[in-house]
Amino acid sequence: MRRSFIIFLSMCLAVIVFTAGCNGNTARVGSPLPAWSEGHLDIHTISTGRGECLLVILPDGTTIVVDAGEFSRESKSYGNVAQRPNAQTRPTKAFGDYIRHFLPKSDSVDYFNLSHFHMDHMGNIEPEYTKSAEGDYILSGVMALYHQVPFREVIDRAYGAYDSLAVQAMSVKSLPEYKKFISHHTAHGTLKATRFELGAVNQFAMRYNAEAYPNLTIENICSNGYVWDNGKAVDVYENNRENIRENAASCGFVIRYGAFDFFTAGDIGDYYDLEYRVALAAGDVDAAKANHHLSPHSNCQKAMGVLKPEVLVATSFYHREIQPDQSKFGWITDGGCRLYCTSVSEKLLEAQPEVYSLCSATSGHNVIRVAPNGDSYTVYTLDDSDSEYRVTKIDGPFTSK
Repeated sequence: MRRSFIIFLSMCLAVIVFTAGCNGNTARVGSPLPAWSEGHLDIHTISTGRGECLLVILPDGTTIVVDAGEFSRESKSYGNVAQRPNAQTRPTKAFGDYIRHFLPKSDSVDYFNLSHFHMDHMGNIEPEYTKSAEGDYILSGVMALYHQVPFREVIDRAYGAYDSLAVQAMSVKSLPEYKKFISHHTAHGTLKATRFELGAVNQFAMRYNAEAYPNLTIENICSNGYVWDNGKAVDVYENNRENIRENAASCGFVIRYGAFDFFTAGDIGDYYDLEYRVALAAGDVDAAKANHHLSPHSNCQKAMGVLKPEVLVATSFYHREIQPDQSKFGWITDGGCRLYCTSVSEKLLEAQPEVYSLCSATSGHNVIRVAPNGDSYTVYTLDDSDSEYRVTKIDGPFTSK
């Protein structure tokens, strides 16, 4: 009798363990990632091999998409990594499928944030891309994604003054199309557009149950070469405005949820000490998106020594040893940081397996799922070869700092 009771108790405990976790389901390798549930903070880095895109789901279900880069053609200067999930699926179609799969509240996105005006963040113009039936703009990147998953509000670094603030981006073919897109939809009341407000802590306000999560804030810390420092905007390029590059103009923010902190700032680098000044504004964080795809001039040791992330996710698209920069792998991982890359060329992996063995992942979507109240988080790597989004690797849970 006692033995039967023990067996019964063990079975009950097994059921409890199996059903515990986000949304009542435990994530398991080989199975699709369970959906977000109330109280969790999800940060998804979506892998297509052809552009950058992040999906953030706040604890109350408010959603933010950061960037929607798209270029379908092969790079002439560098080789590309394999397009995901396959060569027949446009990047924005892959982004849209992924976002719709994980959207928790509705069929639209609450906020879209464009970090800066480059094709791998806003889309390129390819000959096969068609025009929208409304607005006379070409459907690429941001514009194409909007027609799959509408946004309620767009926040970029230059709204209202594109001609004066986006000078370094004028050569990007998609910028005129983006401006027509914004103009059309704001005029017709189908989209709200605002300029990224440096120093704001409520621009990405929770829309559904904010009062339940007073320990979550999103701080806007950099934009257009300015850094928010002790309550004021500091112009890092004050004496070098003519030398500012579009990457350096990226806008960035920090999500703080209890003890957990996440940092993202587009493609900023260490020119004129910008990256270090931004790192000082962000402070010590748990996780970060690597600046500028972990290029040689970004994620410098000086800035990383301030941020001290335990998880670093790098998006990459090319067959290049410097993007992500191999020379950084050693000191980044020696410091205890786990490095996740969305895509690495198979040729590079085969040629230098010992180098890439330092990475926690070299392919796939990466999801940082933060537990309610921000006390701990887990990193999930997902298969990017189809739309099942099966878990291929689980790291954690880790205690937030």
